Amino acid sequence: MKFYFLLIVYTLFIFQAFAQDKIIGFGKPDNSELELKDCDFDPGQPLECLVNLGTVTYNFGGGVTVQTETRKKFKVFKEAGISKAADVKIRYYSKDGNERISTVEGYVYNLDSSTGKVVVSKLKKSDVFDKPLDNNYSEISFALPDVRVGSVVEYKYTSYRKSYWNIRSWFFQNEYPVKYSAYNLIVPDYFNFTYQVNRRQDIEIKKSTDYTGNWFIMRNIASIHEEPYMSGWLDYMQRVDFNLTTITPPGQNVIEVGTNWQKQCEEYLDDYSAGGQLKRNIHHPEDLDAAVALCKNDREKVKTVYEYVQSRMKCNDFRSISSDDNSGVKSAWDKKQGSIADINFLVINWLRDYKINALPLLVSTHDHGLANPAYVDLNEFDAVMIYAETESTPYIMNAADKYTPYNVIPRNINFTSALIADNKTSRWISISDTKDKFTTRGMANFNIARDGKISGFANLTFDSYARIETLKDVEENNIKSSFALNKNIGLKVDSFEVENKDDISSPLNINLSLSGTAKNSGNYLLIPYNEYCGPENNPFTADKRQTAIQMDVLHSYNITGYINIADGLAFEDMPKNILMRIGDSSIIIRRIFQKVSDSSVSYLLSINFLAPAYPLDEYPDIKAFYKKMFELLDEKIVIKRTK
Repeated sequence: MKFYFLLIVYTLFIFQAFAQDKIIGFGKPDNSELELKDCDFDPGQPLECLVNLGTVTYNFGGGVTVQTETRKKFKVFKEAGISKAADVKIRYYSKDGNERISTVEGYVYNLDSSTGKVVVSKLKKSDVFDKPLDNNYSEISFALPDVRVGSVVEYKYTSYRKSYWNIRSWFFQNEYPVKYSAYNLIVPDYFNFTYQVNRRQDIEIKKSTDYTGNWFIMRNIASIHEEPYMSGWLDYMQRVDFNLTTITPPGQNVIEVGTNWQKQCEEYLDDYSAGGQLKRNIHHPEDLDAAVALCKNDREKVKTVYEYVQSRMKCNDFRSISSDDNSGVKSAWDKKQGSIADINFLVINWLRDYKINALPLLVSTHDHGLANPAYVDLNEFDAVMIYAETESTPYIMNAADKYTPYNVIPRNINFTSALIADNKTSRWISISDTKDKFTTRGMANFNIARDGKISGFANLTFDSYARIETLKDVEENNIKSSFALNKNIGLKVDSFEVENKDDISSPLNINLSLSGTAKNSGNYLLIPYNEYCGPENNPFTADKRQTAIQMDVLHSYNITGYINIADGLAFEDMPKNILMRIGDSSIIIRRIFQKVSDSSVSYLLSINFLAPAYPLDEYPDIKAFYKKMFELLDEKIVIKRTK
């Protein structure tokens, strides 16, 4: 009798919540939704999510299981929204039977243009597929039938997870607008969760003392889209995160689960797929032992071990803070291929064998978003890298990245915070490298013939992060296409020479032999001067922006150029000398032109970006500065044909 009473109370509460927001029951078409032509709070979008609903409950039969019922409903406005609504893929963590998904149902509603009646198409069970993706994850996929512009699409499913201590985050915001999003947690009283809300608009939180659960509700959430120089999606998607801190079983003592980072790290280091991989006895290759024996100090040992593993292991791009295979790091070394965690665990193992203080560094990459030290949950991180110290000099390394040297901070974690996992003294560190920049220097010399033909050469130098990026082009044989110019001038690479490719301690030098054609305008030739210097396109042209600007590295560009013209040509006009800086002097542009003779002009262009980030409220100033900067960079040297 008590069960049925609670069920009635819960059902009434849901009905009241739905009635307030006019939520239609699952499987029931509604003409008002079918007649919608656009999203009223985020117009012009190809798709709108009308309902995004999740309900979490706990099952105690045969062990504790977290049951989550998810329901989604969409309205398709444009062709671009059809595939997003119709083709559904649900990824879940299936390793060791940790999670399964069942009871998938779906409907598609369309208006018959001739009768005005609603046509209902139902998802068939035979059209639902469940397949493994790798050793850890599987995927449920299905294609809903007869989805077209004007359709209303809905589906629901239930997941069952053994990880009772981990309630998944709920995302109110997505790449499409969401009309109504609600998350309901029906959690036993003795499970104590804390939660953290990331929001920029109102959220309704309904806490209950009975069995109707705790509700988190948002309405009319505009879509969010990728923007130039934004950090990870997680930093900006409005959501609520949960963290189990204690369990108080009836009549028993309190069990602390995740109250502080030290305890979290100790549990992480005790886990076989994480810290357990640091205790594996992996035989040292003889050539590595010989190379380490020749090292004069610990720094050279770090460099030697790092480069040995970096050059021999292939990364499968699986990103996690744990090994992705039951065999772990030993199997990865045998196959010479593994995840980011496997490769870095191997380096830590061997560094320790050679008496180097090395520890796992839990990081959140830019794609994942910034980790929050105030929120105690290992889900804040998406990768593990290496922290090593020699003679009080710290090294932050990722041996899974084949291009980044041991003494350069990996670009995808620069200007973030990370956690050093140690059984005794785990601690947070701030990662900020302003010494190593994306540095490009060069000298270009162009000869202009009377018919507009161009010949010349360029000597370009790439240091630090610029070296890393350019080395990828070298390795992938993309030099000719990467340095060909087609925007304001037709210029191709006839031949090139690469210097210091294998000497990671030296800048990468590339010498180019060039030829092409200048742009004609009547009796004039228009020659750009900013080739091989600075960004090619203005990234800040949008009228509005949703996210702060995050530069993952600082940038420095410097180039000296010479323009030599043939008989029958004369310099008509050239850009003026300027020194321009943004208000806080975090961006500085210097341009100097000098006429060497009647047939030769030299110029110097330098652009320095000295700040790693700008808050959202400074975007109007950044946009205005970039507009002016690109107007200056787009100016041309004007050459006139003489009689």
